Amino acid sequence: MQLGFIGLGAMGLPMARHLVEAGHEVKVASRSPGPVEAAAAFGATRAVSLSEIGHWSEVLFVCVPSSPDVDAVVGELVPALGPGTCVVDCSTIDPDVESAQHERVRARGADYLDAPLSGGTTGAQSGTLTVMVGGEPTVLDRVRVAFDPFAGRVVHVGGAGMGQVVKLANNLVYAAQMLAVAEAVTMAQRAGADMATLYDVLSHSTGDCAALRTRFPVAGVLPESPASNDWAAGFTADLMAKDLDLAIAFAGRLGVELETTELGRRALAQASAQGLGGKDFSALAVAVAGRVAPAGTSDEPVPGAGLDDDDR
Repeated sequence: MQLGFIGLGAMGLPMARHLVEAGHEVKVASRSPGPVEAAAAFGATRAVSLSEIGHWSEVLFVCVPSSPDVDAVVGELVPALGPGTCVVDCSTIDPDVESAQHERVRARGADYLDAPLSGGTTGAQSGTLTVMVGGEPTVLDRVRVAFDPFAGRVVHVGGAGMGQVVKLANNLVYAAQMLAVAEAVTMAQRAGADMATLYDVLSHSTGDCAALRTRFPVAGVLPESPASNDWAAGFTADLMAKDLDLAIAFAGRLGVELETTELGRRALAQASAQGLGGKDFSALAVAVAGRVAPAGTSDEPVPGAGLDDDDR
């Protein structure tokens, strides 16, 4: 197939590589020249302009950071689009903004799918991403082969914008897991617990979760975790903060309050203020640990203090 790819960041570049390696013709564009040169080195073709890539592509992937970026890219593409082209947005953006892009592209006779990703840079590099697709199921069936080189699982989750809704739901759960793991570790470490033992118990108990197994926030316990690698980013704190902002705003429009998500967002803001915004989002554990008061200085009452045994 003739596949376009706009946005060669930490996710987009390895995704484009998988498409080339699968034998597709791939034409690329990106904000910075470095990733375009890297893509050309593994066999992709540089696009002259977004208009050119829009005219040329059968399926055109977009993978950019934010809602305004998607809106701007689609705005440049629209005049070049027509029947036979499908735009696939792999960015994580506001569901309502995404629904508007569906309408803009379909008004030109082209097709549109929102297809945000889960799996981070590791999943992009290994070709095992989970893709949550919103849009017409018949369109997905027609272009599904284009997803296969970089996806381990492709799920149709509903109509226009629903891919973004499901992606935001996923990320707010993951952030809540990370906050809970960070607080558990901070408490247990302060009490003198052995961290390797804590990890072993939690990972075989009801506290087990993806954040624990992939991002245990103490150096040396999991060699591959960000904490053991100077918080090297698989998914940055600033990007997770952006996604939580999207979730909080979208939920607010639905009349839903996300209290736990707001707590996670606050911890991410604290991590960013400490210069960790570009590090992995699990570095929110640094902010959580920083809230610990020196031993013996807390003015908070001990839970249960002053109660008789029968009252507890």
